[in-house]
Amino acid sequence: MTSAGQDQARKDCARLEASEEPGYLDHRGEQLYYVLHPALGAPRAAVLLAGPFASERPHRYIPWVRWARTLAREGFCALRFDYRGVGESTGRFEDLGFADWHDDVCAATRWLGQRVPEVPLVLHGLGLGALLATRAFDDGIGDALLSWLAPVSARAMLYDQLKLRLVSDMALKLDRKGRDQYLAAIEAGQTIEVEGYGWTRRLLEHADAFAITPGAASDPRRPCHAPVLDKVSAHVFGGVGPNPERDASGGKPMRLVNPNLSALFDQNIAWLREATSPRSTS
Repeated sequence: MTSAGQDQARKDCARLEASEEPGYLDHRGEQLYYVLHPALGAPRAAVLLAGPFASERPHRYIPWVRWARTLAREGFCALRFDYRGVGESTGRFEDLGFADWHDDVCAATRWLGQRVPEVPLVLHGLGLGALLATRAFDDGIGDALLSWLAPVSARAMLYDQLKLRLVSDMALKLDRKGRDQYLAAIEAGQTIEVEGYGWTRRLLEHADAFAITPGAASDPRRPCHAPVLDKVSAHVFGGVGPNPERDASGGKPMRLVNPNLSALFDQNIAWLREATSPRSTS
């Protein structure tokens, strides 16, 4: 990129960040925290960003914001938000479950459609968000669906997340329990803390209703895309696999604080442009 091009890119970034709109959406007696990222120029589409599970939110926050800003720079109006009981939104996590967070996705999607009408509406989910967005899309919401690192089911995702409690027990040399012991305690009505969040029976009860059916029929008028992320992107957005920036001897320093994700972003922007083109959504 030329010096003039770099200067323009910096100006565009500053302009986009200045136009970002944080706020709260009233929903079922609580408030959903959101940030609207207006498109640079006339929006070609609106993208609802459904984020990951509560305990993953702080680890994925920076790249998720970078993706939202990339979307805005490329002409897509993006909305990211926190589920009830998570992050900056109100509500008690212990009182909520997957059905409630699916309802949050639907509410945020309706709000985004009203703010940016008459353009295609894309649901984009990461992790848990991919599971919830898929359910909403199957119910007829949205014109296209983009999924990153979707778990096969909510219960499978919880099993994976429960490993964090097991690792914490080991590190703190606490009385160690197995996964099934913790699940049995939750089923019996106990609240178990995992990464600062209280897991309750309600969480498990909702989990069984959320799963992705493989091989479901697709409508070419409503395109879907679930790309396989490269190793760095999968690690940054989902903690999948060992750090790909560290060599086998463990001597190489970690460099994943702010990695180059341009390849992932470029590929998905290209798909979004195709998916929201007039011929794709007509």
